[in-house]
Amino acid sequence: MTKEPKPDIEKLFCYVCLTTTDFEVAWESAHVVARGSAHVVARGSAHVVARGSAHVVARESAHVVARGSAHVEAWESAHVEAWESAHVEAWESAHVVARGSAHVEAWGSAHVEAWESAHVEAWGSAHVEARGSAHVVAKGPLAVAIRRSPNAKVSGLLVVQAFEQSTDPKAWLKAVGAKVSRGKAILYKRTGPEFETQHGVRYVPGTDVEASDWDGGNHECGGGLHFCGEPAACDLFRENEGDRYVACEVAVADIVVHARPDYPDKIKARRCRALYEVDREGNRIEEAPASQTA
Repeated sequence: MTKEPKPDIEKLFCYVCLTTTDFEVAWESAHVVARGSAHVVARGSAHVVARGSAHVVARESAHVVARGSAHVEAWESAHVEAWESAHVEAWESAHVVARGSAHVEAWGSAHVEAWESAHVEAWGSAHVEARGSAHVVAKGPLAVAIRRSPNAKVSGLLVVQAFEQSTDPKAWLKAVGAKVSRGKAILYKRTGPEFETQHGVRYVPGTDVEASDWDGGNHECGGGLHFCGEPAACDLFRENEGDRYVACEVAVADIVVHARPDYPDKIKARRCRALYEVDREGNRIEEAPASQTA
């Protein structure tokens, strides 16, 4: 019977426990679930799910999903998704998406997207986007708070009101830098491995797609097909392993833009033509010859 190797341990100061303690180290592509009062430091591209009162220090490009009353310190380019009552301290260029009643303290040049009832305090030159009914206080003289929803509460020296936009599709297309020719725009969709979405619609390259639930453009979400101006913007709506990006041709006349959107990076339309698969930067992915796919 073989014994499991002991995890790497790193001694770090825990700002919650206020003492130096042993942190288990999650390296590279490791996937760790931290529960109870576990202490984990995530490095490289490690992925950690923190639950209960677990404490996580995320560095480099580590990805952490924090739930319950978990506490996370995010450094460098770490990405954190904070839910429920999780507490996050974001430093340097860390990126945090805060939901539920999560509490975030953003320092340095950290970027935070606050949703629902999340509470964020921004210091240094941190950049915070307040959505839903989030509450953001920009406490640093260079911290920027962007109000993305009329229901969000924002205060501070540098506050940007950015929750209302033109409903002219041409203005939106110009803002996102979409390619437009002869009244048709190239927009993007993120799908599953078989070009399917979670709503049962398939965007197979070379086919026409039409929404069976078209609502005339009345509602921002649902009731139509939804697209983004670049592939990377679609990541807000899907993040499943094996996903693909599809370039779609959409008639400008069919595009509906809402004045006060919760999701300004997307628009909706009744129909489109799925053109071809692309990578996250929008470069076309050529299909392999039949002899290579047999």
